[in-house]
Amino acid sequence: MNIKEIIGLINDAMNEMDYIAARKYMEKNLDVLDGRKHLLNRNARELYDFVKNRVDSGHQGLSKQDMAAIHAINIYAEKFDLRGLKLMVKERPQLFMLREAEGYLNNDAKVILIGMGVLKKEAVS
Repeated sequence: MNIKEIIGLINDAMNEMDYIAARKYMEKNLDVLDGRKHLLNRNARELYDFVKNRVDSGHQGLSKQDMAAIHAINIYAEKFDLRGLKLMVKERPQLFMLREAEGYLNNDAKVILIGMGVLKKEAVS
């Protein structure tokens, strides 16, 4: 895919308000877009700056598997299924070390996980 196609796809995605697709195109083609940011439309340039800063700072987003695990944890917490929660904590301990993951947990999950000692008290907002 050449640069014109990539920029066209990004600009079209931004015009259609498909920010996820635009972000994925940008993440895959950061090296190509590096000197050609001026070819993007205004909203796409702002998203590019955001994506570039996150990548430069070493931030990695949550994967689909992580999001699915968080969703399952939230469901277990709503049903007060401690057995399922303990199993999820045991299978994915690294997930609770990510600050971004705490933002996706519902209040039930946060309270139960704090009681279990998985999260610190500051996680509840």
